Amino acid sequence: MYFFYYVPTGLDVRRRRAPTITWFLAGMCVTLFILSHYAPARGAWNLANLIFFPSDPMLATSLSHAFLHVSWWHLIGNLVYLVVFGRALEDRFGPARFFAVFALSAMAGAWTHVLLSSLFDPAYLDYGVIGASGATSGLLGAFLVRFYYARISVAYWVFMPLQGVNRAGTQYVPALVGVACWFIYQGVFALIQFGSSGVGVAYSVHVGGFAAGALLAVIFGAAPRARAERLLAGARRAVSGADFFAAQALVLDYLELRPGDWFGRLLAARAFLSTGHRSAASAQFASAVTLLLGDGRRGEAEDAMAEAMRAVPGFSLAERAQIDMACGLERSMKYRASLDAYRNFAARYPESTETPFVLLRAASLLERRLDRPEKALECYGLLVERFPDDCWADYARSEIERLRWSAAESGARAAGQGRGRGGEIS
Repeated sequence: MYFFYYVPTGLDVRRRRAPTITWFLAGMCVTLFILSHYAPARGAWNLANLIFFPSDPMLATSLSHAFLHVSWWHLIGNLVYLVVFGRALEDRFGPARFFAVFALSAMAGAWTHVLLSSLFDPAYLDYGVIGASGATSGLLGAFLVRFYYARISVAYWVFMPLQGVNRAGTQYVPALVGVACWFIYQGVFALIQFGSSGVGVAYSVHVGGFAAGALLAVIFGAAPRARAERLLAGARRAVSGADFFAAQALVLDYLELRPGDWFGRLLAARAFLSTGHRSAASAQFASAVTLLLGDGRRGEAEDAMAEAMRAVPGFSLAERAQIDMACGLERSMKYRASLDAYRNFAARYPESTETPFVLLRAASLLERRLDRPEKALECYGLLVERFPDDCWADYARSEIERLRWSAAESGARAAGQGRGRGGEIS
């Protein structure tokens, strides 16, 4: 017996949003499978009404049949393709367009089956069609257009006893190769199926769904976006392979096409750091933080800010943005990063009217959060020395007196305890 089995398990595609529609569709498939097999309804609520019959095709059932499945294996097989490829597509297309690809591919697959059956083997018109295969085939078609540059992680098992071969494992394959092989396989079996006896799998549904998904991806403008993102994917692979000069060139080419991509800016900053260009890295970090703030992604902006300050000594943003990020880091309880941001502000904008406030916040962090009152005293002293007439100067003077009195009291207490211990020993 010769046996070869493979299943996609993942993609080397970075996602940025939660795949809510993908999980919703998967949940619908599981729910209707359980209801149809373990709690069958009667009358108008009979789920058999959702089956698509080529002999009596209806627009509604050309979609509803995608949520019904014959067996657990049938269900699991389609869910694997839905989850693996659907999450990446939903991330790039958005929920509405992704659902349109799923639904229209399912419908196109069903009507393709009607057409091909009518032309080549009318006997197939009497068999009902169920399953999300047409929809998931459409996802594959859309994936090929949008992610032709990507790689698919495939789990495989090869069993050839006469040759002494029994191998299993996982392997990345280029998307073009993996999807092209799948499409050829479906097309060949669709041709073989017509004229043969018995019906197992409606391969013509797969072919129609695949073509619809690819066409919709083109209509949605996926091709030019894919060409741009191919450069970013190449840059990421170059970074993972420690080829930083190549990564730098690729990501700069990408940013010419997509200047507003914050992740591309971060990748460019890391590539510049690896090649020793700190000033260029600082500029890219600043652009990334600004873009993240513009998108309302404050948490990620703070993480990028903290990374930039660790990597580039003295890193800072424009005046207002620097204060905003420093205060945000403090509110997020990232105290050390916040202190660095305050210090960098004071160093870059020594004459700013906001510098006294910044020194005040830095002193507060040093004393109350980082337990370094002696450093807090230095910040208060700097504030009074440089801005003696500022509204915060009097407060700083009172804090200096308090800290000095507290330090003197602590010293006297420690000296008294030392003398007490000395008396006991003698």
